[in-house]
Amino acid sequence: MTRNLLFLLSTSPLPIASGGQLRMYHVLRALARRDHVITVLSFWREEGERRGLTQLAGELGIDVVTVPFTRLSRSIRTPSGFLQMLVTQVQGRPGDIAIWSQPAMFQALEQALASASIDLIQVEWPYLAPYALAHPHIPRVLVTYDIFSVALSRRAALAANPFSHFWLRRQASVWKRYEASLYGQFAAIGAMSAVDAEIIRHRNAAANPVILPNGVDTTALTPGEIRPLVRNLLFVGSPTHAPNLDAACWLLTAIWPELHRRHPELELTLVNLEHPQVRACLKPGVELLGRVPDLKPIYRQADIAVAPLRAGSGTRLKILEAFALGVPVVSTTIGWEGLTVTPGKHLLSADDAQDFVEAIEHLIGYPHERERLVRQARALVVEHYDWSHIAQLHETMYESVLALR
Repeated sequence: MTRNLLFLLSTSPLPIASGGQLRMYHVLRALARRDHVITVLSFWREEGERRGLTQLAGELGIDVVTVPFTRLSRSIRTPSGFLQMLVTQVQGRPGDIAIWSQPAMFQALEQALASASIDLIQVEWPYLAPYALAHPHIPRVLVTYDIFSVALSRRAALAANPFSHFWLRRQASVWKRYEASLYGQFAAIGAMSAVDAEIIRHRNAAANPVILPNGVDTTALTPGEIRPLVRNLLFVGSPTHAPNLDAACWLLTAIWPELHRRHPELELTLVNLEHPQVRACLKPGVELLGRVPDLKPIYRQADIAVAPLRAGSGTRLKILEAFALGVPVVSTTIGWEGLTVTPGKHLLSADDAQDFVEAIEHLIGYPHERERLVRQARALVVEHYDWSHIAQLHETMYESVLALR
């Protein structure tokens, strides 16, 4: 059934520079192709983001309302902004809620609801939740890519600096309380995995988590060849996501030196990770690249993809992309957490540096093992993680929510 859907976004899906943007783009595209009437309200910060939203509207044939984001440094200088920040802190809510609570978006939402008959509001990210909560008469769902309290707790556990450790733990506690209060106020909570869904239930027994996993375009992303010799390793991440920076530095300082000593012919490529923190960890044999618009040629050159994540939550689009493109994967448990994978069948799993080195060495020595992993991983994403399937899961959630009206 065709539905009138309104999406609240924190940033433009285009140009794609992160996993979150990739997800937003493909979900919107898949739903638009299924004839839903879509309105997007999105913040933008830079001119490139505003142009991306214009491109999104034309490419998908949807209505897009652009809302300029007022940066914190300017917004808190106004009496109302400063008061809002103080109230947020006193109430024990995350500071992000005050930062993202902006009059221009409230006004844009009011106008959008007045000009069209909207069946349902979908909020992407918890810090945009107050906009939908201001309209209790309209069914609403919240999609959370990460469980923020979990991600912050994991970062705290890795923090060497005592102040960082304290601050991250405090923020994790604040987000945990906010999540508990928030989840029961939406008709459904879109979770990336069964792991996240269980955490949501634990936070609030009244919550209705629905698993809406990340996906991959298995039509556009097809496998390449498995070469007999391993020469190139690949790690893809976003520099705006702190767990990726930690993963890159752990890879460079704890894993790569020993691996490169044993196999000096190997080369490692880090993509979309141009950041001072990563640059400070660079070692010989490593190529550091900034944002690459099309990752397919990069994956075609890779013999093994790695996901050495030690923090974060949600699920990893980078692993699904490697599966679709036929690149064998070595990952930590946190890296593949939430995906319906079986270590040893779809990828190799290792959680300490020595085991990670040995897992990579195993794939170097056994080409047939790489072929087996690639074949089974590709079958998994085709059956369970194609974006067309993810769109169907969204539609099922919509109909379930709207049936309760």
